[in-house]
Amino acid sequence: MTGKKKINLVGEGGVLALVNKPGAVFSVKFRKTDGNISVKVGCTRLPTTNGLGDQKQSNRSGLLRLYQPAIDHTFDVYIDCLVEFNEMTVVHPY
Repeated sequence: MTGKKKINLVGEGGVLALVNKPGAVFSVKFRKTDGNISVKVGCTRLPTTNGLGDQKQSNRSGLLRLYQPAIDHTFDVYIDCLVEFNEMTVVHPY
C-alpha cells in the first residue's frame, strides 16, 4: 500500500502557487488555533482589492483568506496550520 501523495507548501506547483492561481478551486484540511481539525471543500482564494500586492502581503503574514462560494463563507487559515491540500499531505519547509 502506498502512502498519501505529498505536495510542497512553497515552490512551483506548491500549495501557495496553486492557491494563488486565478480560478483555482480546492479543498483544505487544517488545524484550528484550538487544536481541532477542520476540512473545507470547494474553496477559492478570496479576491483581493489590491491584486497581487495583497496576495504577497497575505502570504508573508502567514494567513490565507479563503472563501467557500457554495455556502457564502469566508475564513482565514494560518499557512503553518495546513495539513492537507486537495487530499495531499502538505510538506512544510521546516
